[in-house]
Formats: sequence, structure tokens, C-alpha cells
Amino acid sequence: MVRKTKSIKMDKQPGKLTPKVLTKHEFGKRLRKLMADKGWHQSELARQAGLQRDSVSTYINGRSLPTPLSLNRLAAALGVAAEDLIPNHLEQSLDHHKPAFEMKASASAPDMAWVRVNRLVTFDTAVKIGELLRADNAIVAKRAAAAEREKE
Repeated sequence: MVRKTKSIKMDKQPGKLTPKVLTKHEFGKRLRKLMADKGWHQSELARQAGLQRDSVSTYINGRSLPTPLSLNRLAAALGVAAEDLIPNHLEQSLDHHKPAFEMKASASAPDMAWVRVNRLVTFDTAVKIGELLRADNAIVAKRAAAAEREKE
């Protein structure tokens, strides 16, 4: 059975953009409103979404956010798009698990560092980062070749 989805607008002020990142509490309020609009209790939403009632209660009470799979099930049960329930859910979960920028000195090479970037940037910035990494790879390769020649 194919379910149609509809776009929802939860903001009270016309023209106000949906927040980029939704807190657990805001998500719970949004879920509660959609559930009430259908005349459902938590147990009915859980049944329609194929989730445990305890999970639905956890979401509605703002104690946690759903996994991507659970989010999709909730959205399908409510007839809305997952992106309407939690805007930028994937990006938000990535940020939650890993910091936007992380740098750690290398234990084996004191003049080197491990860098992790987990951030949305413009395409031009991404290209520049790629160019910097390619140039750094060339420097590292030259150092390794010089070290090998010294061993000979």
C-alpha cells in the first residue's frame, strides 16, 4: 500500500522558517500535535508505525529522538515527510555523534596531526580543502622518499 505524504507547517508565525535543528522537546510537541490531529493515543501511533509504545512515549516526552528508521516509520504512519518531522535529521545526528572539527596530534609523527571535518561547507570551500589535502599528500610522499634515500 502506498501512502501519500503531505507537507506540514508547524510554525505559528507566517513566513517563519522551520528551525534547522529541532530539540527533543520540540520534536515531542510536534509529534504530539500530529498524533492528536489524527485522534490517536500513543498506543495507536505505535501500532500504526510498527514501534514499541515505550519508544513513542520517549519521543513524545522529549527524552530522545528517533533513529532514521523509526523516524521514517513515524512519518509514514502520520502521512507526512520525515524531513517535516525533523528537519535535517541526518545532519543533526552526524553532528551529535562527531564534533564539527577535530584535530589530534599523531603519536608516531610529532609534526603531523589527524584532522576530521564534519561540517556543511560551500562547494568552493570543499574543493579548497581537497586541494590542501592533495598538496599535503605530495609533501608527505616527498618526505617518505627522502627518508628512504637516507636509509640507502
